[in-house]
Amino acid sequence: MYQELHKKFKENFTESLAAETDLLTRVELKSRSFAIIGQIIREDNSLGIHQKEIISVFDELFSDVSIGIYFAACSLENPAKIQLRRVLELGIAIVFLWDMPHVFWGWKSHDNDLNFNDMLEHFSKEGYKSYIKSINKDYNYDEIVKFKDARRLYRILSNTVHGKITTFESNLPKRYSHQVEDWRSFLQLAEEVEDLVLGLWEKRLNKYFPELYSQLPAIKILNGR
Repeated sequence: MYQELHKKFKENFTESLAAETDLLTRVELKSRSFAIIGQIIREDNSLGIHQKEIISVFDELFSDVSIGIYFAACSLENPAKIQLRRVLELGIAIVFLWDMPHVFWGWKSHDNDLNFNDMLEHFSKEGYKSYIKSINKDYNYDEIVKFKDARRLYRILSNTVHGKITTFESNLPKRYSHQVEDWRSFLQLAEEVEDLVLGLWEKRLNKYFPELYSQLPAIKILNGR
Protein backbone atom coordinates (compact mmCIF):
# COMPACT_ATOMS: atom_id res chain seq x y z
CA MET A 1 0.00 0.00 0.00
CA TYR A 2 2.71 2.48 0.95
CA GLN A 3 4.62 1.84 -2.26
CA GLU A 4 1.48 2.65 -4.23
CA LEU A 5 0.93 5.81 -2.24
CA HIS A 6 4.52 6.88 -2.81
CA LYS A 7 4.13 6.29 -6.55
CA LYS A 8 0.92 8.32 -6.64
CA PHE A 9 2.36 11.21 -4.64
CA LYS A 10 5.47 11.27 -6.83
CA GLU A 11 3.30 11.57 -9.94
CA ASN A 12 1.28 14.34 -8.30
CA PHE A 13 4.49 16.17 -7.36
CA THR A 14 5.78 16.11 -10.94
CA GLU A 15 2.49 17.38 -12.34
CA SER A 16 2.23 20.15 -9.76
CA LEU A 17 5.69 21.55 -10.37
CA ALA A 18 4.86 21.85 -14.07
CA ALA A 19 1.78 23.98 -13.32
CA GLU A 20 1.37 27.50 -11.92
CA THR A 21 5.11 28.10 -12.22
CA ASP A 22 4.92 31.90 -11.88
CA LEU A 23 2.87 31.68 -8.69
CA LEU A 24 5.13 28.97 -7.30
CA THR A 25 8.19 31.12 -8.02
CA ARG A 26 6.71 34.06 -6.11
CA VAL A 27 5.80 31.92 -3.10
CA GLU A 28 9.25 30.33 -3.05
CA LEU A 29 10.98 33.72 -3.35
CA LYS A 30 9.00 35.19 -0.47
CA SER A 31 9.73 32.17 1.70
CA ARG A 32 13.45 32.63 1.01
CA SER A 33 13.11 36.22 2.17
CA PHE A 34 12.08 34.85 5.59
CA ALA A 35 15.44 33.14 6.04
CA ILE A 36 17.36 36.11 4.64
CA ILE A 37 15.72 38.68 6.93
CA GLY A 38 16.58 36.42 9.86
CA GLN A 39 20.22 36.34 8.76
CA ILE A 40 20.26 40.13 8.44
CA ILE A 41 18.78 40.67 11.91
CA ARG A 42 21.29 38.21 13.37
CA GLU A 43 24.07 40.67 12.48
CA ASP A 44 22.56 43.38 14.74
CA ASN A 45 24.74 43.64 17.85
CA SER A 46 22.09 45.59 19.78
CA LEU A 47 19.65 42.68 20.07
CA GLY A 48 18.35 41.59 23.46
CA ILE A 49 18.81 38.02 24.64
CA HIS A 50 15.21 37.08 23.87
CA GLN A 51 15.40 38.70 20.43
CA LYS A 52 18.44 36.58 19.58
CA GLU A 53 16.33 33.54 20.45
CA ILE A 54 13.39 34.74 18.36
CA ILE A 55 15.62 34.89 15.26
CA SER A 56 15.44 31.09 15.01
CA VAL A 57 11.75 31.44 14.11
CA PHE A 58 12.60 32.92 10.70
CA ASP A 59 14.39 29.76 9.56
CA GLU A 60 11.56 27.66 10.97
CA LEU A 61 9.06 29.61 8.87
CA PHE A 62 11.13 29.12 5.73
CA SER A 63 11.11 25.38 6.44
CA ASP A 64 7.37 25.37 7.14
CA VAL A 65 6.55 27.04 3.82
CA SER A 66 8.87 24.68 1.95
CA ILE A 67 7.36 21.60 3.57
CA GLY A 68 3.85 22.95 2.99
CA ILE A 69 4.60 23.42 -0.71
CA TYR A 70 5.97 19.89 -0.90
CA PHE A 71 2.86 18.43 0.74
CA ALA A 72 0.56 20.45 -1.52
CA ALA A 73 2.52 19.42 -4.61
CA CYS A 74 1.95 15.80 -3.59
CA SER A 75 -1.78 16.67 -3.29
CA LEU A 76 -1.74 16.35 0.50
CA GLU A 77 -3.75 19.50 1.10
CA ASN A 78 -4.54 19.14 4.80
CA PRO A 79 -0.94 18.59 5.97
CA ALA A 80 0.05 21.51 3.75
CA LYS A 81 -2.49 23.80 5.42
CA ILE A 82 -1.30 22.76 8.88
CA GLN A 83 2.16 24.01 7.92
CA LEU A 84 0.66 27.28 6.71
CA ARG A 85 -1.11 27.87 9.99
CA ARG A 86 2.24 27.59 11.75
CA VAL A 87 3.61 30.22 9.38
CA LEU A 88 0.73 32.59 10.07
CA GLU A 89 0.79 32.14 13.83
CA LEU A 90 4.56 32.21 14.31
CA GLY A 91 5.01 35.00 11.76
CA ILE A 92 2.74 37.23 13.81
CA ALA A 93 4.26 36.00 17.09
CA ILE A 94 7.69 37.29 16.04
CA VAL A 95 6.54 40.90 16.28
CA PHE A 96 4.26 40.28 19.26
CA LEU A 97 7.15 38.84 21.29
CA TRP A 98 9.86 41.18 20.00
CA ASP A 99 9.21 43.91 22.57
CA MET A 100 7.89 41.71 25.39
CA PRO A 101 10.70 39.57 26.79
CA HIS A 102 8.64 38.39 29.77
CA VAL A 103 5.98 36.96 27.45
CA PHE A 104 8.66 35.30 25.33
CA TRP A 105 10.22 33.56 28.32
CA GLY A 106 6.82 32.44 29.54
CA TRP A 107 6.16 30.99 26.09
CA LYS A 108 9.58 29.34 25.76
CA SER A 109 10.33 28.20 29.28
CA HIS A 110 6.95 27.78 30.99
CA ASP A 111 4.72 26.37 28.24
CA ASN A 112 2.54 29.50 28.16
CA ASP A 113 0.38 29.61 25.05
CA LEU A 114 0.05 32.53 22.66
CA ASN A 115 -3.51 33.47 21.75
CA PHE A 116 -3.95 34.54 18.14
CA ASN A 117 -6.73 37.04 18.82
CA ASP A 118 -4.82 38.52 21.76
CA MET A 119 -1.85 39.13 19.49
CA LEU A 120 -4.04 40.89 16.94
CA GLU A 121 -5.69 43.00 19.63
CA HIS A 122 -2.26 44.05 20.90
CA PHE A 123 -1.42 45.46 17.47
CA SER A 124 -4.68 47.43 17.33
CA LYS A 125 -3.97 49.51 20.45
CA GLU A 126 -3.37 53.19 19.87
CA GLY A 127 -0.37 53.14 22.18
CA TYR A 128 1.27 50.43 20.09
CA LYS A 129 0.63 52.41 16.91
CA SER A 130 2.28 55.45 18.48
CA TYR A 131 5.23 53.28 19.46
CA ILE A 132 5.63 52.04 15.88
CA LYS A 133 5.45 55.63 14.61
CA SER A 134 8.25 56.59 17.02
CA ILE A 135 10.61 54.02 15.48
CA ASN A 136 9.32 53.98 11.89
CA LYS A 137 8.91 57.40 10.30
CA ASP A 138 7.22 55.85 7.25
CA TYR A 139 4.37 54.41 9.32
CA ASN A 140 1.15 56.41 8.80
CA TYR A 141 -1.09 54.96 11.56
CA ASP A 142 -2.78 52.45 9.27
CA GLU A 143 -3.44 48.89 10.42
CA ILE A 144 -0.33 47.28 11.88
CA VAL A 145 -1.56 44.00 10.47
CA LYS A 146 -4.54 43.39 8.19
CA PHE A 147 -6.91 42.18 10.91
CA LYS A 148 -9.77 41.04 8.68
CA ASP A 149 -7.45 39.05 6.43
CA ALA A 150 -5.55 37.60 9.39
CA ARG A 151 -8.72 36.32 11.03
CA ARG A 152 -10.08 34.92 7.75
CA LEU A 153 -6.84 33.05 7.03
CA TYR A 154 -6.62 31.78 10.58
CA ARG A 155 -10.18 30.46 10.42
CA ILE A 156 -9.56 28.66 7.11
CA LEU A 157 -6.36 27.05 8.35
CA SER A 158 -7.73 26.26 11.81
CA ASN A 159 -10.67 24.36 10.30
CA THR A 160 -8.11 21.92 8.94
CA VAL A 161 -6.23 21.62 12.24
CA HIS A 162 -9.44 21.04 14.21
CA GLY A 163 -10.77 18.45 11.78
CA LYS A 164 -13.92 20.22 10.56
CA ILE A 165 -15.90 17.75 8.46
CA THR A 166 -15.83 20.13 5.50
CA THR A 167 -12.06 19.62 5.30
CA PHE A 168 -12.16 15.81 5.05
CA GLU A 169 -10.32 14.49 1.99
CA SER A 170 -10.66 10.73 2.41
CA ASN A 171 -14.18 10.54 0.95
CA LEU A 172 -13.60 12.77 -2.07
CA PRO A 173 -13.88 11.02 -5.46
CA LYS A 174 -10.53 12.41 -6.63
CA ARG A 175 -8.83 12.22 -3.26
CA TYR A 176 -5.06 12.55 -3.19
CA SER A 177 -4.95 13.16 -6.95
CA HIS A 178 -3.40 16.18 -8.63
CA GLN A 179 -5.99 18.88 -9.25
CA VAL A 180 -4.58 22.06 -10.72
CA GLU A 181 -7.33 24.12 -9.06
CA ASP A 182 -6.36 22.81 -5.61
CA TRP A 183 -2.67 23.40 -6.30
CA ARG A 184 -3.36 26.97 -7.41
CA SER A 185 -5.64 27.59 -4.43
CA PHE A 186 -2.98 26.46 -1.97
CA LEU A 187 -0.28 28.62 -3.55
CA GLN A 188 -2.59 31.63 -3.46
CA LEU A 189 -3.31 30.95 0.20
CA ALA A 190 0.41 30.60 0.93
CA GLU A 191 1.17 33.91 -0.79
CA GLU A 192 -1.55 35.65 1.21
CA VAL A 193 -0.01 34.40 4.44
CA GLU A 194 3.47 35.45 3.32
CA ASP A 195 2.31 38.92 2.30
CA LEU A 196 0.51 39.43 5.59
CA VAL A 197 3.49 38.55 7.79
CA LEU A 198 5.98 40.41 5.58
CA GLY A 199 3.79 43.51 5.81
CA LEU A 200 3.74 43.24 9.60
CA TRP A 201 7.49 42.71 9.82
CA GLU A 202 8.18 45.70 7.61
CA LYS A 203 6.34 47.97 10.04
CA ARG A 204 8.14 46.85 13.21
CA LEU A 205 11.42 45.54 11.80
CA ASN A 206 11.63 48.21 9.12
CA LYS A 207 15.29 49.08 9.62
CA TYR A 208 16.33 45.66 8.28
CA PHE A 209 14.30 45.80 5.07
CA PRO A 210 16.63 48.03 2.99
CA GLU A 211 19.29 45.32 3.32
CA LEU A 212 16.72 42.65 2.45
CA TYR A 213 15.82 44.56 -0.70
CA SER A 214 19.51 44.93 -1.50
CA GLN A 215 20.13 41.21 -1.18
CA LEU A 216 16.85 40.16 -2.80
CA PRO A 217 15.75 42.96 -5.18
CA ALA A 218 12.89 40.90 -6.61
CA ILE A 219 11.11 41.10 -3.25
CA LYS A 220 10.88 44.89 -3.48
CA ILE A 221 9.45 44.57 -6.98
CA LEU A 222 6.88 42.02 -5.80
CA ASN A 223 5.89 44.18 -2.83
CA GLY A 224 5.17 47.03 -5.21
CA ARG A 225 3.22 45.08 -7.75
